[in-house]
Amino acid sequence: MEGLFGQAGLSEVTSRVVDMIDGSGLMRHSLTSDGLDPSTLGDAELLDQVNSFRWLERAGINSNLILAAIWADRCPADSIDPYQLGVPGGDRPIRPGGDGTPEIARFAVTEFAASVGKSTGSGELMIADGLDLRYRLPRLWARLTRYEVDGRDCQTVARQTRHLTPEQALAVDASIADLIGRWSFGRWMKHLEAKIIEVDADNYKRLAEEAKKEIGLYLGQSNDHGIKTLYGRLPAPVAIRLYAQADRVADILARRGHTGSKGERHAEALDIMTRPLEHLRLLAEDTAPTLFDPDLDTDDDSLLPKPSTAAGAGTDVAQDEPEPEPDDFDDTGDEVPVGPSRFPRIDQDRRLAELAIKAIGQIDPVKLRPKATLYVHIARETLENGLGVARVEDVGPMVSSLVADWLRCCDVTVKPVIDLAADLAPVDSHEIPKAMRERMYLKYPGSVFPFSGSVGRRVDLDHSIPFTPGIPAQTAESKLGPAGRREHNVITHGLWRRRQPTPGTFVFRAPHGRVFLVNHTGTYDLGRGSFAQTIWHAAAPPSQTAD
Repeated sequence: MEGLFGQAGLSEVTSRVVDMIDGSGLMRHSLTSDGLDPSTLGDAELLDQVNSFRWLERAGINSNLILAAIWADRCPADSIDPYQLGVPGGDRPIRPGGDGTPEIARFAVTEFAASVGKSTGSGELMIADGLDLRYRLPRLWARLTRYEVDGRDCQTVARQTRHLTPEQALAVDASIADLIGRWSFGRWMKHLEAKIIEVDADNYKRLAEEAKKEIGLYLGQSNDHGIKTLYGRLPAPVAIRLYAQADRVADILARRGHTGSKGERHAEALDIMTRPLEHLRLLAEDTAPTLFDPDLDTDDDSLLPKPSTAAGAGTDVAQDEPEPEPDDFDDTGDEVPVGPSRFPRIDQDRRLAELAIKAIGQIDPVKLRPKATLYVHIARETLENGLGVARVEDVGPMVSSLVADWLRCCDVTVKPVIDLAADLAPVDSHEIPKAMRERMYLKYPGSVFPFSGSVGRRVDLDHSIPFTPGIPAQTAESKLGPAGRREHNVITHGLWRRRQPTPGTFVFRAPHGRVFLVNHTGTYDLGRGSFAQTIWHAAAPPSQTAD
């Protein structure tokens, strides 16, 4: 580790990093002078200062992780005094990191932790992170030592993979190392979760089975205003269906004139769902007339109760059943209905129940079931092996056995794989056809805006070249790019600019000239210099003036 920084010492490397990221000299000036008043800076200089201190923060965190690994080298387990090993409570060997990392002296952790201003436990975690990165995640470690990535992101990967074997950790490292710092945190975390499941599928299947034992509903305490909290820990499809059904009923209530907020309507919807017949009637009335079997004879009133005109007439009461005696009733002083007059009412209740059962029996439950589409992305290897990772939209990556369980009670329609090799024909309209929108989502599951975390089918599809009515074939897959709504707005109505020189490669320019290049590997900050501006002008379409 002494040669980790090459011919230069750590202080020299840090100085070089500062020089590299502080082209304007503002950061060095602020560190060596009496101070710099940020309010005196221009807009572009202020943003440069923000970026400079971001890099300085990275240098500090990364350097501490490097030093933690060096400290562990200097305090190996065999450096412990043999006397300590024989003393109760004395120094002992510990392995803070995962399998494949060396043991160190336990007492050495405390001094390191105090030097970085952390508790002993936090200091041990930092040493564990440094060792895991160096021994188990070498590609990510190499980028960390070159200050290409933030150390905190690297620590997240180290802790998420600590339970894996060294071989499994290396597989994750090969998959994730190049994405850190180029994808948003949320997006690369999803990729990390998926890769961990892929390399450790058997263990995750076991964990999923154990997690089923922790499901349930729990009531919180009421507050002074009569509100009570209901907690639910449910399988994902159950929770989604429950919410969807409550949302469906809430929408029905809105159409019927309910003026409350969406939350109020959700609460009332759950209340209605606790009364099955009322819930059924609401759905039936909203879905009619296609809800019921068309062959049901609605004019058939043969099961309707008919009024009695004589004792026992029209009833199914056994003729030899004795009339109740007055002593059969409590002596409350109230008038007690006796004799035949009591039984037709009971008979009517029974007949009404029979009629209700018959009517409900005519309902096709499939027509009551809301239609839902589950988008599952799964690799061929998972299908061939029978176990692996499946990516479920709006849920995330999970072990494939869980998805199989979800689909056991469902009518499954498997759609053919969409061939993305050849684009659909362009269209003249500004509106994007449904088939083209589906293909764009499969090509770009999330926004292509720099470092964006917007993912899913709810992102906007925007024309890379602003749409001009009257020009044919403007809406094409090669001329579209997904963006979150706010990102879309700052491009359309703000001062951000975007170009797509080739399909899948996007170049953005921020209002004060900073240029970003985005492709399937992530986001690259090109800065504001001449190189960045050359890239920006080179990305201009032939018909567009290079502004």
